[in-house]
Amino acid sequence: MQLSWEMAAILGLTVSLIALYTVGSIWNRRIQRSFWRELRDVLKRYSRRISFKSFGSSGFKAAFRLPSGPLSKVEVSLVLLAREMPLYLLAAYAAGRRDLVIVKANLVKKPDFQLEVFGKEARLEKEITVKKELFKPVKVGGLGRYMNIKSDRPDKAFKFLSGEVLEHLTALRSCLERFSISRREPHILIACRKRESTIRAIFKLLEATAKAIYGPEELTHGRRGRR
Repeated sequence: MQLSWEMAAILGLTVSLIALYTVGSIWNRRIQRSFWRELRDVLKRYSRRISFKSFGSSGFKAAFRLPSGPLSKVEVSLVLLAREMPLYLLAAYAAGRRDLVIVKANLVKKPDFQLEVFGKEARLEKEITVKKELFKPVKVGGLGRYMNIKSDRPDKAFKFLSGEVLEHLTALRSCLERFSISRREPHILIACRKRESTIRAIFKLLEATAKAIYGPEELTHGRRGRR
């Protein structure tokens, strides 16, 4: 039985789409495995009990709780582009979308100020509404060349954005999407485009943030309590 050219074309297209879907799915799975190996090594420092939730080929979420110290709960998510759909992937790249690493953390005591930092090329700034009457611009030296910084307490934010926080935030300047401190949970949110060693740099910023808000004494005491 011979197929008409229309049926042959449809069959060929179907086979091609299935093949591309399979390749894209395998591609994302490999990215997940590579990222998980790096993440697992980092999380060993904090907890032996990690909850894990898979989102198929789209990514995963890992979370853990801390028995003491300023940080009470930390959640890490890997959000991948849909590489199973080539047309979407091309459109996403053209629009500037990339794979994201998102870290959310709760503090034992809520912060007494709010802060929003967006990378200059960040798409999230266009998607998140920040109340202009509440958040005012914060100028922190040369950091303004790479990021847009706003806070409800600019003086407090200026003092916070110094020392180790400034150092680790600057280290993420080329991939940062959003760095947020809020009175509501999650108290800390860090979103970055996934790159090599991004997760280690993010956790350095997370620790520096906890240290700056609560002081080195509390952070050190919390680490001792977890050993």
